Amino acid sequence: MSFHGIAKFGIPAALVCLSASCASTDPGSSVERGDTVVVQASSAARLAYERGDFGQAQKLFRLALKRARAINDAALAADAAYNLAMSEIGLGEYDTAAQLLRQAYYDAVRASSNTADIQLVRAKVAYLRMRPFEALTFLDEIAASNPVQSIQLQGMILRGQIFGDAGDKDAANSELRSAERLVASSQAVLSASVGADLAKLEGTVSRLEGKLDIAAHSFDDEAELLRIAHRYRDMAYALARAAEAYLAVGEQALAADRFFLAARSLEGHGDTDAARLLLASSLSAAEGAADHDARIRAEVLLEEINRRRAP
Repeated sequence: MSFHGIAKFGIPAALVCLSASCASTDPGSSVERGDTVVVQASSAARLAYERGDFGQAQKLFRLALKRARAINDAALAADAAYNLAMSEIGLGEYDTAAQLLRQAYYDAVRASSNTADIQLVRAKVAYLRMRPFEALTFLDEIAASNPVQSIQLQGMILRGQIFGDAGDKDAANSELRSAERLVASSQAVLSASVGADLAKLEGTVSRLEGKLDIAAHSFDDEAELLRIAHRYRDMAYALARAAEAYLAVGEQALAADRFFLAARSLEGHGDTDAARLLLASSLSAAEGAADHDARIRAEVLLEEINRRRAP
C-alpha cells in the first residue's frame, strides 16, 4: 500500500483541500468553571462556532487561551487551545491547528486530563495536511489507550478513510465493518457529524468495489447529515463526490443537479473558483442529459458569479 500522491475524490485538486471530513469533534464545553474571563469568552465562542462563524469563534477562543495562559491554569489552557484549533480547522488553517493541538496536549498532560480527544483531532489534522502516516501513528496511540467507544469509533472511521483514499479496499472495508459492528453493539445514537463520516467511508468502500450507484447514495446521505451538522463546506464536497459517482454510472441529470448544488454552496462560502469548476461540470452533465432546466440553472449562477467578479 502506498500513500504517496493520494488522489482523493476524482475531482480537481483545488476542490479537495478542505473536503476531508473524518472523525470530527466539536469545541469542548468543559470550561464551565474557573476564571470568569475564560468562561465568558469560551461560551460566546462556542455559540459563534455553532453558527459556523469560525472567524468570530477564533477571536474569542484566542482571548480565552491568552487568559488561561496568563493565570497558568493547565486545564483551561488545554481546553482553550483545543477549541481554538477547532476554529482554525473550520477556517482551513491546518498548520496553525496542529501547533495549537500540540499545546493542548502539553497542558492536558500537565492537568492529568484525558488526551484521547486531542490526539484524535491531531490525527484528523495530520490527514488534512496530507500526512497519512502521521495520522495513523496518532490513531495507533489512541487505540492502545483503550479509549471510550465514541473515540474508538471515530478512530476506526478515520483509519478506514485513510486506507480508502490510498486505494486499499480490503483494509478500508475491514475498518468499515469494525465500525459498523461497534455501532450495532452500542446503545448510543450517532451524532449527525459522525454519521456523515461513516456514510463517507461507506461510499468510499463502495466506490472501490465498483458499486458506484451505492457510493452515490452514500455520498448523498453524507451530504444531508453534514447539512444537519452545520458542516456546510464539507457538505458541498460530499455533493461533488455524489455527482462524480452519478456521472460514472450514467445518471447525468442527477450529476448535473449535485454539481450545481455543490457549486452554489461553495459560491456562498466565497469559493468562486471552485464554484466555477463545478458549474462547468454541471453544464456538461446537463448537456449530456438534455436537461434544459439544469443547464439554465447552472448558466444563471455562472453569469451571476462572472458579473460580480467583472472589473
